[in-house]
Amino acid sequence: MNRSRPYSRAGRVAISVVRVARKAGAWKKSKKRRRGGSGVWLGQRPEKDNAGGGMGRQSARGRECVVRLGRLTERTLWAVLACLALAVWPALADESCPLGPTASYTASQPGATGRFALFSDVHFSPFADPSLVRELAGSPVEWWRAILARSKPGLSPYGQDTNNALFQSFLDDMAARNPRPDFILFPGDLLCHDFWTLYPKLSKDTTQAGLEAFIQKTVAYFFGEVARRFPGVPVYAALGNNDSVEGDYRIAAHSPYLSLTVQALAALLPNESARADFGATYPQYGCYAVTLAEAGGVRLVVINNVFLSVKHPDAALGDPVLAFLERELVGAKARGEKVWLMAHIPPGDDSMASGAALARKDEDRYKGFLREEQNDAYAKLLAAYAPTVVKAAFAGHVHRDDFRIWKTSSGEPAGGMGLAPSISPITGNNPGYQCHTYDRATLELLDVTTYFLDLAKPGTGWREEYVWSAAYGRGLRAPADWQATYLDLGQCPARREAFAAHFDLGSPHMEVTETSFPAFWRAIASPTRTVWEAWSAPTPLAPWPLAGPGGQPSPAATACPGGS
Repeated sequence: MNRSRPYSRAGRVAISVVRVARKAGAWKKSKKRRRGGSGVWLGQRPEKDNAGGGMGRQSARGRECVVRLGRLTERTLWAVLACLALAVWPALADESCPLGPTASYTASQPGATGRFALFSDVHFSPFADPSLVRELAGSPVEWWRAILARSKPGLSPYGQDTNNALFQSFLDDMAARNPRPDFILFPGDLLCHDFWTLYPKLSKDTTQAGLEAFIQKTVAYFFGEVARRFPGVPVYAALGNNDSVEGDYRIAAHSPYLSLTVQALAALLPNESARADFGATYPQYGCYAVTLAEAGGVRLVVINNVFLSVKHPDAALGDPVLAFLERELVGAKARGEKVWLMAHIPPGDDSMASGAALARKDEDRYKGFLREEQNDAYAKLLAAYAPTVVKAAFAGHVHRDDFRIWKTSSGEPAGGMGLAPSISPITGNNPGYQCHTYDRATLELLDVTTYFLDLAKPGTGWREEYVWSAAYGRGLRAPADWQATYLDLGQCPARREAFAAHFDLGSPHMEVTETSFPAFWRAIASPTRTVWEAWSAPTPLAPWPLAGPGGQPSPAATACPGGS
């Protein structure tokens, strides 16, 4: 990793201002008094001079006056200099925070703007109220909503998977904000963690048949509730690592989970043609491809890349998945079709693990999600068929709001992949979902709005967190837009801070910091280990935020009311 991180011109000015401000808060020893008195730091109480000279001879009242004067002077100087920094910064930083073209987030022609919703990693838990599990197990799925309505009140807190109250809350909000999306995407992880151990423990049923029946009812209830809020809206789902009857990362080819869920998923598709395409391949490996007539005819390719995971025990099962993906891309290119790709797990580095290693141990570490050889083959396909064929890509798994980019073999920007936040708050994040806009004429993404629920502030309800084009100054249309957003994170402090805040959806569990940021930045542009190892910072990092005395946040917001 490039640790030098030289600063920009704006950064050097800001550093100079901060240094002056810090000197104002902690002056070095002042000119010694003629008789050997001690130097005084503003804001500090002078120590008693045992020799009887200098400040030690002042009365208690005099010493207190010096202390108060020092503190007042420190605060005043800091506020003035903070305001000066904020006044100077925009003029210098504008060169590093350019706005992209409005065409990057607006449709190419009137009436061409389409909309779809996306949510991921719900990890729905029918076990959240253990007292209801045996009743759920013994009841038809049609009764589940009434039974779960009697659950103990309250939304899932940080550290737990999604209970029925949180599930209903998010669906209600999404339906109120976007009642008729063109379609809905779900990149996987429907079932809660430890489903396979919780069921026998709480139901007292240790049979495999009982477990499979309960999983089937859970899936039917889940998608039934989605369909109840969005009648007639197609829903397309991928499999996550928890979506199986065998266990976490343990799904098998021709798994019972696939046959148990095929009917529930097929019912969400818009027509017989889509259901036929889905049914032809999904029961084998959980992969399928369908044409979205409601989205201008784009071909949606959904793969089960859990089989490619380093945690899956059978490496051989990843090869048929990659072969399926390649066949679909070759066929789409031959037919002149555009493809959107959806899978659960992103390629490349686990940035949260790498960020933690950098922050805690000052250690550069690559930890891939997928087996290296299969990850490389996956990334190679993405680069080879983007941007002419693959126009958009989606994943989940990380429970965070993030993205990835890749380049062609010649080094040109090729595309980007959005990593969706989770509904489940089990890893300390706030729940969130997204509403996208896209161009029906060109089948390119345009923009995305993220909504979140701040669990740390009960009663505030679901709120809009941010709009991509407003936070990052450009949209999602072209590979160059994704590349520019990535570069801006280094040179535009406001956009880097937006990325850091939105990564966890504003939760107290803050992971992207000035110390850890380089690991996250590196992961965005590194779809393979080879690229990760060759990476160096593409631009100097502009410093931000301006730290106040003692490393505290800058008081500029209160020092300069109405400023920005």
